[in-house]
Amino acid sequence: MAPASSRSDGGVGRDLIVLWDVHRVYRTGNVPVPAVRGVSLDIAAGEFVTIMGPSGSGKSTLLNVIGCLDRPTGGRYTLAGNDVQGMGDRELARIRNRLFGFVFQTFNLLPRISAAQNVELPLIYRGLGALERHRRVKSALRDVGLEPRGNHRPPQLSGGEQQRVAIARALVGEPRVLLADEPTGNLDSVTGEEIMAIFRTLNGEQGLTIIQVSHSLSAAHHGKRIVHFRDGMVTGQEVFSPSAPVLSGAGR
Repeated sequence: MAPASSRSDGGVGRDLIVLWDVHRVYRTGNVPVPAVRGVSLDIAAGEFVTIMGPSGSGKSTLLNVIGCLDRPTGGRYTLAGNDVQGMGDRELARIRNRLFGFVFQTFNLLPRISAAQNVELPLIYRGLGALERHRRVKSALRDVGLEPRGNHRPPQLSGGEQQRVAIARALVGEPRVLLADEPTGNLDSVTGEEIMAIFRTLNGEQGLTIIQVSHSLSAAHHGKRIVHFRDGMVTGQEVFSPSAPVLSGAGR
């Protein structure tokens, strides 16, 4: 039986991600180290959810499980109606690349190539033609307000601009879900607010599902739901409407 809905607002759309009593246990020698302990959670298409908790609480591990970067060691996970545990490595990689875009605290950009070339890399790996790659790169850079800076290399860009490039790289594959692990963690508060405004525009105007991990209450309040996480478990949830309006063309 599926868990009762964790949303009190009736949801945004059909459940895209459903976790039932999910566990993730690592081992240090013969010692089991539980990182995720019995999490049941559902996330609908079109939601903007923040998993919030202190450092070491297991929230990044949970995000890795959701993004199919890590497999649960117990429980069940269905993604767009597909049972993740039943997938082989190749199928898991395919669905991960098709459904998810990833943004991390460290920007992970290649310093010797341009911003546009960094954004283009995932499309080259997919084997897309040059014209389609150019179209998608231009659109992704425009979405983050960085199209005029596409020819600059990462060392020529500010931290906030580098994070925008990383977001564009995540968007260029046209994912259904954007997963962000502490996306403002290396940024000052003003630049962090600009990144959150971009997220809210992507969610509010384009309907992109966003799941971010954060220990920042300010970042969390840009979303529509906060999942509080501690010691590998969900300890509570809040559903609300952001207090500030979505900024059309934020950061452009």
